[in-house]
Amino acid sequence: MADKGETGKRRIAIVHYHLRRGGVTRVIEAARDVITARGDEVVILSGEPPLADARQSGVRVVPALNYRKTGSPVVAESLAEQLKKEAVEHFGGLPDVWHFHNPTLAKNVLFPSVIRELASQGERVVLQLHDFSEDGRPGNYTSQRSFFDSETSFEETLYPVAKQIHYATINRRDHDFLKAAGISAANLHVIPNAIPDLAVATTPGERPFSRDKLFALYPSRGIRRKNIGELLLLALIYGDRIDFATSLKPENPDWQRVHRDWEDLAVELKLPVTFGIAEGDEYSFLDLLGWSDFIVTTSIAEGFGLAFLEPWIIGKPVMGRDLPDITSDFAANGIGMGNLYRRIDLPIEWLDEGELMAAIESMLRRSYLAYNCELPRSAVKQTLKAWVKKGRIDFGVLSETFQIEVLRKLRENPAFLDSLSIPPLALCPEREIAERREIIRRVYSLASYGDRLAEMYDRVSSGAVGKVTHLPTRKVLQQFLNPSRLNLLRN
Repeated sequence: MADKGETGKRRIAIVHYHLRRGGVTRVIEAARDVITARGDEVVILSGEPPLADARQSGVRVVPALNYRKTGSPVVAESLAEQLKKEAVEHFGGLPDVWHFHNPTLAKNVLFPSVIRELASQGERVVLQLHDFSEDGRPGNYTSQRSFFDSETSFEETLYPVAKQIHYATINRRDHDFLKAAGISAANLHVIPNAIPDLAVATTPGERPFSRDKLFALYPSRGIRRKNIGELLLLALIYGDRIDFATSLKPENPDWQRVHRDWEDLAVELKLPVTFGIAEGDEYSFLDLLGWSDFIVTTSIAEGFGLAFLEPWIIGKPVMGRDLPDITSDFAANGIGMGNLYRRIDLPIEWLDEGELMAAIESMLRRSYLAYNCELPRSAVKQTLKAWVKKGRIDFGVLSETFQIEVLRKLRENPAFLDSLSIPPLALCPEREIAERREIIRRVYSLASYGDRLAEMYDRVSSGAVGKVTHLPTRKVLQQFLNPSRLNLLRN
């Protein structure tokens, strides 16, 4: 194998299930661009070809990488050898670094075994975790566990540990979770996504609708964790002067049924909310961004938090629910998020105490059972302690049933709004928008992203090689499966 010293170029093999449209694909494409711009070589190994309108340079298709829920250790060994063969055919030798994206998410149950096999052969590996099966995806977790013949194999394979295995996260929270679980700080990296400029040319003054009101766009697909009920609450509070809209409707049939309930409720309560405004051909997404007066987010969970940063690049302030686990990274870089709210509190006596307690206990039991864990005795108490402050509960932790009940109560008697902690929705001065835009462009530029990748690859490719051991899976699971972190909208 020729190394970088002989060729003058570092060779990086990026591995993922597919290259369909989405956040991880954009990250992979950005990495390819910045790595090749620095003179290094990249091959992308994907389970399927890129879409027809995507750039296809440096992509080799390995069908066995695509989504799969069955297989065997023998098949995994065969896949490891196939990946090596494809890399050698592309580079003329093995890569300096294998960079896997989301390998523990169990979209393909072969991945952990493939990675362990490569690392056991002395290959240097980066595992970049954008999402976790431990974070509200019990079906994925169960699929991966079912792949192995015993719990021991599962424990020893899902999170391999060795000097030549490094982990990368997209935020500090996940970094800290892995560190607390036992990953060495020397083998942990935070690689936040790059934020590209958007080609937005329209302005609010050109908007063909909402001419006598402000327009707030929620650029998201209406899945459960996006907390659509809270968007309706904002519309109920501010609907006399603001029109609201989501960009896309959910694709999952189960989520579609829930989403239709929100559409029906918006009509029933006469709320100014348009659902899936970018679905058809009438308005383009970029035009809608330009037409908006501000961007709104009510999401209760995010990975990187692109929705908190991207709008400032096009001069749009962001209003809505704060997610401190995510936004603390931005604050550390000097990007203030003081215009977001942490909670929308309402009197807990508005809810039936018995029904609420039953819902919490049911949610906890289902969550722990799904991960084959015993429910802690104090779980319900811990959850209530996190949710309820001085007799008031946060609207954002409630399930659709409770949220609908609250919305109808407020519509029937607007005087109850006086008992609600009304979140602020105040526009920012141009100077503040410009300041945040410049910080975001500097901190999250492609150049900065390239610097972080290069530093990580240097450490990985020049580091020592050692025996492959493992991190107990339960140590990672317990970081996420915490009663105070759970929510009726996600679990």
